[in-house]
Amino acid sequence: ELNARKKLMNDSLGILNPREKEILFARRLSENVATLEDLSKKYKISRERIRHIENKAFEKLHKHMINSAKSKNLLTAN
Repeated sequence: ELNARKKLMNDSLGILNPREKEILFARRLSENVATLEDLSKKYKISRERIRHIENKAFEKLHKHMINSAKSKNLLTAN
């Protein structure tokens, strides 16, 4: 089951563009979590925009993973 979840996650990460993926990793999937300030300086955009990109990327990833899991019968459709 763990391998199936890892594959599902890796496949789903492919739907994110490079900036979304990097921000999501930096903010949620890294041991050393990057601050909004650090990322805003790197991308030359506001902290609020970084937060928006992070949240949208997480929503896209979550939705894709759920749909993929349902289509592969890893999750029951409700």
